[in-house]
This record gives sequence, structure tokens and C-alpha cells, in this order.
Amino acid sequence: MLEVYQDKQPLFYEEVLNSIKHQKISHAYLIETNHYLEKDDLILSFIKTLVCPNHYIDHDHCEECNLCHLVDIHALSDFVVIEPDGNWIKKNQILDIKERFKTTSLQNRPRIYWIKQTDKLNSQAANSLLKFLEEPDGNVIAVLEVDNRYKVLETIRSRCQIYTLINHQTKREFTNFELLVEIIQLLESKKNKAIAYLPTILENDYQTKDFWYTIFSEMITIYESSVRKKEHLIYHDYGEILDIIINSNDLSSMIYKIDILFTTMNRLNYNLNITMMLDQFIIEFSGGGKNG
Repeated sequence: MLEVYQDKQPLFYEEVLNSIKHQKISHAYLIETNHYLEKDDLILSFIKTLVCPNHYIDHDHCEECNLCHLVDIHALSDFVVIEPDGNWIKKNQILDIKERFKTTSLQNRPRIYWIKQTDKLNSQAANSLLKFLEEPDGNVIAVLEVDNRYKVLETIRSRCQIYTLINHQTKREFTNFELLVEIIQLLESKKNKAIAYLPTILENDYQTKDFWYTIFSEMITIYESSVRKKEHLIYHDYGEILDIIINSNDLSSMIYKIDILFTTMNRLNYNLNITMMLDQFIIEFSGGGKNG
């Protein structure tokens, strides 16, 4: 079943199979969907793989049970789907999961809960989920779904294995891609001097927090792809910008810059002066790099 996504989502497919091969099943997964249209079917396939006694590896015996059908119709006793109740996911919905999964599965299967639109957790629900993740009870697996990982609390993200899906359509339709590449080239070539050149690229329009949120999010994805390319892993190809980044940085520098991008995105949650935020970002970001 999961092999359907071998070509469609090669990074996800490779990482899942590696974790199964090395018996490193996590107690919590955060799947960043990037608005991928087939996300529901993919996540169901992933959950079936976790539930299956053979993890879909032993295809000769794949038709000998009805687990997949029960997952499809949400009728498996060890599988729960949580969706927003109105505008939000509420605390009682998380507590219901805890109550339902108190006892051990009679079939010794993992008990799995799938939270759709995890960014819709209200504050009380988020705190309850965090406690659940901090103290996993037995063989319970969380599958958290969100279109953008940064909409989820960092304390929750840090406790999850994160898988990012590729939405090729979104990448093609990202209207600011040329500007994004220009910004990255400026940062890599001018280092902290980019402070003086950035206004020219932006035509003295520093834009909004939402604009920079998108830019920094895309930059993280591009720098992560650069790391994967440098390490000879499967990566999403953004063209020559990856080689520019790789030629300007060693591995530790790229990881450092990804961390600075994370930090800067968190700052966007506060009412900061955009110009001052960008100046601080450029100074910190230029601290990484072969010539930084």
C-alpha cells in the first residue's frame, strides 16, 4: 500500500521504510502535508503500515486479515481520528483519547490516534497533548497532521518524528520563488553586508510578517534539501540554488543557518519591528558559512 507513494513522495517513503527496517518506530509523528492533495490517503496508508503485523513487507500474506478495511472505515478499536469540533480541537477530545487507550490492546497492536489539523488545538488541548506526548502510555502512537509544521507549538514538534511531504504543485506556484533565490544569493555572497543591499532587492518594501513567514519557511526547506544533497540522500531539487548553498557552506554551517531560520520564525510571533528583525537575522545568519 505505501509503495504507491514511492515515486510520489520518495523522501517520506524512504524514511518510513528505513525506520521500519531498523525497528525505530516513534511514539509520535508530525506529518507536514504542505497542502498535498492526497494527504489523507497517504496518512491512512502510513497508519496501515504501522498497524500491520508485517508492516506490508510480507506481501504474500497481505490478504489474510481485514485490518486495512477497518482502518479505512475508522472501525478499528485501536485507531482513533480526531478533528476540530467547530473551529477548534478541545481538551476533552484529547482526554477522551487518554481514557480510551488506558488499557492494553487485546490483540497486542499499537494503539494509534490521528489528529487532523493539529494547528487547531486550543491552548488547553495543546497542553493536554503535550503531557500525553511527554509520558507515552504503553504502545500508543500519535500521528499529527498539519499543513505547516511551524503552526504547531515547538514543544510539541520537538517530541515528534517529522515527515515533510512534497507538494510539487505548490512549489511551482510559489510566486516569490525568484525573489527568494535572489535573497538567498544575497545572503550567501554579501554576508552581513546584505543589510545594505536588501532594501534594493525589496524595492524598499519590507513586506509583512506573513510574507517573511513564507520566505523563511521556504528557505528552511531549501537549506534542508541542500543538506540532503550534500549527504547524498534523496532531496527535492530546487535547481542551481542548492549548489550555491553547498559551495558556500560546509555541513555544520548549513545546519547552523537552519537553526537561525527556526529562531527567526519564532520571533515573528511577537510584535517586532520588521526592519530590526531582518537586521538581527542577517547578522546571525552571516555567522555561518565557509567565509562567515
